[in-house]
Amino acid sequence: MGGGTYDKPVAWVNASASPTGAAGAHDSLRKVLTYTGTDIVERACTRISVPRSSIGPDGLVADPAVGERLAGVLTALAEHVAERRRTDDA
Repeated sequence: MGGGTYDKPVAWVNASASPTGAAGAHDSLRKVLTYTGTDIVERACTRISVPRSSIGPDGLVADPAVGERLAGVLTALAEHVAERRRTDDA
């Protein structure tokens, strides 16, 4: 594959205290990545609500539900990459 993001699998996580936080940024990023021909992995793109109360004094998110959501994002992205490899090799 060449440089840049063309045809590269991409996903993003929008973590915000509000479930709809930074929706405009989320949509703008989608527009730019679509324009550049990026392979957006829709099922791995998500918004995760991270209330301030779930952030510990060490700055880490202690909420196991957030960790599970992030694991789901990484799994979806990895599965997509594996499927592309199988398709490309066929």
